[in-house]
This record gives sequence, structure tokens and C-alpha cells, in this order.
Amino acid sequence: MDRILDFIILYFHSTMRVRIVFLMVLIFIFSNAYPQKEANVWYFGSYSGLDFNGGEPEVLDGMFSSLGSCSTMSDSDGNFLFTTNGEKIWNSDKQIMMNGSGIMGNDRSGQGTLILQKPGSENLYYVFTTTFAEGNLGNFGLYYSIVDMNLDNGFGGVTSDKNILLLDAWDAAEKIVACKQENSENIWVITRKFYDDGFAAFLLTSEGVNTSAVFSPSIDRPYDRVWGNMKISPNKKHLVAAYSTDQPGTNTKPDFEICNFNVKTGEIELLYTVRHGTPGTYGEPDGVEFSPDSKLLYLSVFDEPYGVTKLFQYDMQYYEDSAKFVQSKIYIGTGPVFGLQLATDGKIYTSSDYDLYYPFVSVINKPWKRGLACNFETDAIDLSPGKVGAFLPNILLDYLYRFEWQGQCQSSPFQFQSNFQPVPTLIAWDFDDPASGSDNYSNDLNPEHQFSAPGEFEVSVYVKYPSGRIEQTSRVVTVEDIPHPDLGPGYVVCEGEEVTLYAGDEEGMYAWSTGEFGHNLNEITVSDSGWYWVQVTADIGCFGIDSVYVGWYPKAVINEDSLELVPTTCGGNNGKILGLEVTGTEPLSFEWYDADSTLLDTTLNLTGLSVGNYFLHILDGNGCITISHSYTIEDAGNIEVTEVEKTDTH
Repeated sequence: MDRILDFIILYFHSTMRVRIVFLMVLIFIFSNAYPQKEANVWYFGSYSGLDFNGGEPEVLDGMFSSLGSCSTMSDSDGNFLFTTNGEKIWNSDKQIMMNGSGIMGNDRSGQGTLILQKPGSENLYYVFTTTFAEGNLGNFGLYYSIVDMNLDNGFGGVTSDKNILLLDAWDAAEKIVACKQENSENIWVITRKFYDDGFAAFLLTSEGVNTSAVFSPSIDRPYDRVWGNMKISPNKKHLVAAYSTDQPGTNTKPDFEICNFNVKTGEIELLYTVRHGTPGTYGEPDGVEFSPDSKLLYLSVFDEPYGVTKLFQYDMQYYEDSAKFVQSKIYIGTGPVFGLQLATDGKIYTSSDYDLYYPFVSVINKPWKRGLACNFETDAIDLSPGKVGAFLPNILLDYLYRFEWQGQCQSSPFQFQSNFQPVPTLIAWDFDDPASGSDNYSNDLNPEHQFSAPGEFEVSVYVKYPSGRIEQTSRVVTVEDIPHPDLGPGYVVCEGEEVTLYAGDEEGMYAWSTGEFGHNLNEITVSDSGWYWVQVTADIGCFGIDSVYVGWYPKAVINEDSLELVPTTCGGNNGKILGLEVTGTEPLSFEWYDADSTLLDTTLNLTGLSVGNYFLHILDGNGCITISHSYTIEDAGNIEVTEVEKTDTH
């Protein structure tokens, strides 16, 4: 789990103001110090397999025969756990797993099975299956079975949750894909429905499968033979699905569906379809795969009149314009390219030349390169005595990223983790952030970068392996802006005066240092001096903080060193307050009040006073009033005449 460290940096802008900026630094604890390797072992076809743990694929002896459906799961260190052909499950001892027979799938289905680890669990896995489309809806449906790796002494076993039908996908067949939801460990599991035609997306969470699907309509398709890959682009913005046969008597022909994908909501929007060939000789779409940087799309088409499969490349920058997209098509080659699958080494591997077994696997060595520079190599790996079928293993998209990152908000550094294997002899990162100066580049295996501004940055990596092989890839990183609360430059007021603190009008949750908080609570009123701060948190989790100091003007100072309180006598009005001296912000004005708040005079010296308490109010040049303590005039009493001396006058 990630741990979060908060620290505070104080920026002193003036003597009257301090802005506090909280920078949330993400310290990311990855599951281990090595790249994720859950998809490093493949089993497929007729007793074939490949192991990518060493960087270069090593041929393995397989344990089943499958023309289509297959999926394999390893742990994060690349240790093989179990595999399936959609009908049975085999454990790491190459034996059928406990309760692993009778799985509701079909090994002829194109993408008929997919293994996913349950989010938040170390031992539970979901095996999703669907059937081969043969025109009988009674055999259709998307099912799941749960594998618990704690069973059978660690070899795993299928629990009683076996062959559970997801009713919202009762008419699904052939196609299953999956990717993690945006900024989440939850997983979208997507299939294609053929009665209520469209896509059904189910969310797999730590609580299990949400059985209510997100449904996205699409065009009507026949039930029979809708073979072909369906893939999500690595940037999770697109979905492309292949359909290999037409529907007689309708306008539905073999084609590829080009769609938008919303990874937040699971919704899919069909944009248009792409066909190959001419009426009566349309090619049969089969394979679909994207380059790791999502910039190029590879499609394979079986040209039935000639009995060959052809590989084409499209430029995804034109996907919104169907005409330009079709015009971007480049013919790459003919050969064994029926099924296409990206691997953890950044290459795309291809299967047989039709729906038959074939003793070699071919490879697109540089799938990020345009046109023939992609370096398509036929019969690159000899599987003998094993063979590949029509399709290669189905894999969770997120296991195939060349590099990943943790980070979202512009205020915090992003931590990048490379998934290049073996460890490169040279790696060069370009963060597409020239404003960051020399920090725009790094040669670290797993670098950290603080983006200079919010926005989208195409982070690219150049890699050289010990074998001399070169790989180049990139991904677009979205850096979210943080809220920018602004409490102003600071306040200086008269003591006790109320001040309204206004932080701006940005949407979000406001939390104040006074303990007040609430949605869009962007102002409060205070009446005490001191520091105040507000934190504004946006819906996406990014937050910004500002602080302000509220100070008081200095009070007027009364000097009583020469104070003379002259009492009154005989109950009269001859008392006096003399000798006070006052300093403060000029101009100063004075008002004397008695205990009944009656204004008596506006001079500093006060005379003609009877017995009582008197208060001096001083108004200074800041508009602030300083009130003195009480000055008490007492009565000196009556005068007793004890002797009278008469003096004659002349």
C-alpha cells in the first residue's frame, strides 16, 4: 500500500503575511523492487508456451491444446501459478487444478477466457469464460469461477463459486477484455453481446463482481462465427473489435468496430466500422493490437480468396476522421498473423496464418515504428514440437505497460517505475517538460519528476538492453491542477474587529483552521488575531492550501507618570484629572465619559468633576479606539474652621 507523507514549506512574502503550501509527497511502496511480471509466462496452442522472465522469450512445453481460448497467471515475481484453456484449469505442477474441470468455456473461442486477480486479495483470482459462437444462444453467456490459491497446499483450487453466470451478459460470446478503472485498482471486464447487441462492462472490485453491467449499444451482429480479437488501447481511450464473418441478406459485413472507451464509466461509443476488400470478397478481420504508446493500430485480415492472412497498420492520430483513418492504412506483410498479442517485452507476437495450428510464432519487433520500420519478422520463434493456435493468451492490459507512474496532482512529484526486462544498460527519460530545466531528463531506472505545470505531457523513454536491442516508447501523463485558494495579502485591524476571510470561488471541500468545514464553504468571519489557513480539496483529490495573518493595530499608550487626580470637596464639582500623556498614531482625539456613558469633554485634561468614575476614549489615526481604565474622583470632605484671624484694612 502507498504511504503518504505531508510536509509544510513556509514562504514569507512580507512581514504581514505567510503563505503555507502543503506538498503531498507520495512515497510509493511497490509490491517489490522489480517490474510486475504477472504476464511473463504464456501457455497456448497445442502444448506450447513462452517464458519472458529473462527478457528474451524462452520456449516452454505446454500442458493443453487450445485453438483459441487461453490465459495464464503468474505472481508479481513471474512465478507461474496456473493456466486455462477455458474448459479446464492447470496448476503450477502441470496437473488439473482441484475442482478445475468442467469450466463453462470453449477452447475454440477467440478470446474466451481471462484470469484476473481480485483487487485487494493476495490469494483469490477470477477466471472469466465465454463460449464459441456457433449460432445457438443457449450456449452463450459470460461466466466466472473463483480460484483460491490457498487451497491444495498452495497449488490452488476452484471454490464453490464456479460457473457463475452474469445475467446481464447471458448472450455474450467470443470476446473478453479487461483493464483497470482510472485511478483505481478496480477492473473493467468487458464482453460483447449478440442478442441485445452491444458491449457489457462489469466492474470487479474488492467486494467482487458488480453484476449490473454498464451497457453500450452497438450494431446488430449474427450469432455465428464472430471470431476475432477485441482490444483496449494502452491509453484506455479506444476499443477495437474484429468480426470475421458477415450476416447473409443484411448490410452487416466482416469488419472492425472502431470505438471510444470511457475508462471512468465503462461506456463504449461506436464511431464507425472498417472493412477490407470489396463487396463479395471482404476479408475476414481477426487480430487486433495497439502499439505500447497507443499511436499505432495493427489489424490482421484473412483474405479468403487467396487463403492468406495480411497484416495492416493504421495511424491512431486520425481515428476521429474515418476517411483519414482508412487512408492511413499501410500494408505490413502476409503470413502467420491471425492473432496479435502485445507482450511484456514491448513486442507484438502473432499466431498462425489461419484457424489452424502452426509451429512458429512471428513477431513485430518495433511496433512503435511507422510502416515497414516496425520490423515484422515471420517465423521468429520455433515452438517445436509444440504449435500455436489461432490466438495467443488473453491478458489484463495493465500488466503490459512498459512503464507506470504514481502521481496525479501538480503539487506533488510523480514516481515512475520502469517495466523493462532485463535491466537496461542504458535508459533515457524525457518528461516533455522543458520548463523544468535539466530535470526534464533522467537516466535513472525509476526516476522521480516534479512537473512544472498542470497539463498533458508525453513522457518518452529510450532503452538499450544488454543484447543491444533498442526499444522506444512513450505514454501521455496527465497532471491535474490543484485548487488555488487565495486569502489575500493579510489583514491589520483594530482589536476585536470582525474580518471576513474569503478564499475564492473554486469548487471543493473547504476545511478551515478554525474547525469549520463544508462543501464550497469559501468564507468565514473571525475576530481574533493570529494565523488562519484553509485547505481546498477538489473532487479528484488534489488540494491546495493558503494561509493569512490577521493582526491588530497597536493601541494608543497612556503615560500616567505625571497623573494628578484632584479630589472634589464639599460634594462639589471641582475635581480634576490632570497630567496624562498619550502617544499613538496621529491624529489623536479624546473623549471623556462618566460611568453613565455621558460625554463630558474632548480635552486631555478634565476639570469640574464630581465624585465618580471617568473613562478616556482615544481615537487614533487608524480609526481605532483605546479606552482607558477608570479614573476615580473622590470627595476630600467638608472644611472645619478652627480659627479666624481678622486683619484691619485701611
